[in-house]
Amino acid sequence: MEESTGACLVLSQEVPKRLGEEYRSCHQKLVDIALECDGLREVSLLEPVSKIQNEWVQIFQFETIDQLEDFVSNGLFKDLITFLEKQFSVEVVSQVIAEADQLTVPVTIVISKSVKPEYFREYMEWQEKINEAIKAFPGFLGGGLTKPIKGVQDDWVVVFRFDSNKHLDNWLDSDEHQKLVKLGKGFFRDVNIKRIGHGFEDWFTHARGRANNPGPAQWKMAMLVLLMLYPIVMAIEIWLLPLVKDLPFASTNFVVSMLIVSSLSWVAIPAMTKVFRIWLSDTSGKLTRVNFMGTLVVIVLYFILIMLVGWVAQLPTV
Repeated sequence: MEESTGACLVLSQEVPKRLGEEYRSCHQKLVDIALECDGLREVSLLEPVSKIQNEWVQIFQFETIDQLEDFVSNGLFKDLITFLEKQFSVEVVSQVIAEADQLTVPVTIVISKSVKPEYFREYMEWQEKINEAIKAFPGFLGGGLTKPIKGVQDDWVVVFRFDSNKHLDNWLDSDEHQKLVKLGKGFFRDVNIKRIGHGFEDWFTHARGRANNPGPAQWKMAMLVLLMLYPIVMAIEIWLLPLVKDLPFASTNFVVSMLIVSSLSWVAIPAMTKVFRIWLSDTSGKLTRVNFMGTLVVIVLYFILIMLVGWVAQLPTV
């Protein structure tokens, strides 16, 4: 018997945020109905994001398409959808996604490691083994290694991205991964692992539109994140770090990380994805005029930022 890949129902409706409590109450009624059905895996409610996403989005994930169809065909479900449309005078847009496990938002795992100086060479060789082993696992999207940065962080930071939690868990629970973890255990003073539920796609959700658009290409998202991350990091290094240099190392890193994440999530990403919406929306994969011009503009901005940061860095400090 072929393993089920799940099915997902996405409901979206443009309801004013001031009516949020009333909408949440209706959502909970839908959840209660879903709980009475077989195969319910997960339910999510995504609120509108100012100037980015106007709709409330409800996601119901089931183990099979048949179980999802049972939920959708339920009389109470149909009555509540009708009530939602009458209550808020806005159509409920629904989408059913088969093979939902293949369409889940990517998940990122961030691993920071304090490497013992005497094991530096062994650690690099061990990390290469990890990098080679992980490539063979389904759903692996890529990763990167950040070396310690003087005055900012002493740890090595490794980032791995998978297309779903399921595929990430397959890697983490695999015999190969467990053996490699045991092999490298003695190389570190401390290891911190953080799982981030969403990758760049969560930031770029509004660039997808209503159609069955797979979302912006990975390389476009990476280019825009670099475009925004570079000036933020350099601004922190030039102006903030001198002010907090006397703080404990852990506190400094927390402040820096908080500023970077906040700046990207609530300022830079929303602003720039709005500016580059047309470029991000071209998912043809072809050398169209939109793809060429958008890419060229981002590259030119890279050079402008590098020159601007270099000039600012030369200015006398007060």
